[in-house]
Amino acid sequence: MRRFALIALAALAVSLPASADAVLEKARAVSKAGPAYVFDVHFNDGVDQFLMTVDQSRPNGQRVVKFSPSVDSLKGASAKKADNLVKRTAGDIWCSSFAENIPADARRIAESASSATYSFTPLPGTQKGDVAKAYKYLKASATIDKVTGAILSYEMAAPKAFKPLPVAKVDKLTLKVACKPAPDGRTYADSFDFDLKGSALMKSLDRSETRRITNLKPAA
Repeated sequence: MRRFALIALAALAVSLPASADAVLEKARAVSKAGPAYVFDVHFNDGVDQFLMTVDQSRPNGQRVVKFSPSVDSLKGASAKKADNLVKRTAGDIWCSSFAENIPADARRIAESASSATYSFTPLPGTQKGDVAKAYKYLKASATIDKVTGAILSYEMAAPKAFKPLPVAKVDKLTLKVACKPAPDGRTYADSFDFDLKGSALMKSLDRSETRRITNLKPAA
């Protein structure tokens, strides 16, 4: 009887899922809800440099309250780019959004007394279609505060060239985000650096973009 009980317990242990990582669970539980902020975004893609003031308390689609230089003073591709930024900037700057890209089997590769760093193949999260399919070719890492679950940094890169589509090739892709705590404790993307090189439909792709957030303060 005792032998049967031991066998049953062993079988049960094998069937149970591995214990969840407490720090990852905290990161997934962090809420984006909180007070609204106003902040400046410094945009630079190597061609254009823009300065936007964003107010999260305003309706979506109307959150860019200042834009420099004036959109009316721009022409061609620069004007179209600026217009898209004004219309599409929602002001979601919270690093907790990256939690949806971290799988449950992310591997802890480093830690300190206050934080833990994980390595993983990122999940596509809310991305759909061809963009979502590209995530399986990437490697990512995230550093998380052990106590609060706040994401402190996030990086994603293609370790080698890949073809997300028969007519497209990515030679290089890197994304680096450094996060900083807001006054209420949530972390936001203080700096964002993206670099993409490749080709599509026999045309060269070369995109580089940086964004910096300054003057973060509570909305009136």
